[in-house]
Amino acid sequence: MDKIKFIPLIEPPILKDNQNGKILQEISFNNSIEWDSYQKNQIDKIYTNFPQPIQSGIYQYNLLKISLANMEKIINLHLADTKIVDSISLFGGYAISINNKIELFPQCCGLLEEIQLWKNILNKNFSNFYLTECHPSPLITKSKNEIVIICDDENESFIPINTNKEIRIDYNQTKKAFIVLLNELEAYSNKLNNLSHKFEIDNLSDIIIWGEKS
Repeated sequence: MDKIKFIPLIEPPILKDNQNGKILQEISFNNSIEWDSYQKNQIDKIYTNFPQPIQSGIYQYNLLKISLANMEKIINLHLADTKIVDSISLFGGYAISINNKIELFPQCCGLLEEIQLWKNILNKNFSNFYLTECHPSPLITKSKNEIVIICDDENESFIPINTNKEIRIDYNQTKKAFIVLLNELEAYSNKLNNLSHKFEIDNLSDIIIWGEKS
């Protein structure tokens, strides 16, 4: 039986520079050593004891491993001049790992609040759905006892480019893994809410993680 896991990932804001005039060659997947070094330098300028990216060449980070001190900096940069009550959740999303290999990564412009869409799979008779914020978006469907995730877009490639066009996972195992994710997010939300007073809001996680606005 496959081991399925959802991993909450974010893309922390950085203050990009041009590496003292040096232009990095190629995309991060083809030149990961140089890009990894560049990204680490940018992260280290802002954050302290930050976790490693989920994979070389993909600069998404496990939300659950990020300290409150770093989260405060992330949220301040994320907000910039936006009021917290008008903010979207953090950029990122949810990777799906099968037998310790990530088969699906969050795509460009994805948001943590897409967790609300993923909740559709809690209903065994859910209708097909897309993730409305990211692009390209996978199509999540159900066929008998399997969840089938279609990663095919005629206008845009999925990242990384070797993402399988069709990912099949057992429905019951996926649902169990998703419930684990929800519990992990609830626990982290309770921790994150210790920063709520700094942003003059009752429950910071409602907006920053869940995308819920009163």
